[in-house]
Amino acid sequence: MAVKIEEHGVSVAIKRQKKRLFMEMRLFGKLTHEDYKVFVPLVDKAFREAKGLEVDILVDMRDFRGWKPRAAWDDMVFGMKLRKAFDKMAVVGDKKWEEVSVRMMSHLVKGKMKFFKNRRRALEWLLK
Repeated sequence: MAVKIEEHGVSVAIKRQKKRLFMEMRLFGKLTHEDYKVFVPLVDKAFREAKGLEVDILVDMRDFRGWKPRAAWDDMVFGMKLRKAFDKMAVVGDKKWEEVSVRMMSHLVKGKMKFFKNRRRALEWLLK
């Protein structure tokens, strides 16, 4: 009997360089409330310690498959906290709804936000 393993979560990489904080988040699988309980405190701590720094974020959604119901709520709450916390955010994805969501959200955030289908182009935009 084969065992089905359901992989999900958020991988977070944080790099600090002089007056800049770079964060990369890779979302994969169908996110759960428990996933948010793990990664949100890491991100919150990084933002608290980044006072006065330029903050740029790369979000890779190419392996993202959605949210379980409670995690969808967690994402909305997290997004509201994040909307004033960054200078630039590049979102990499391959679905039309992701592109449309980024376009809509870009009007509700303080920083610049842009959708890309190519990770390299997203990084180039962030590093300009």
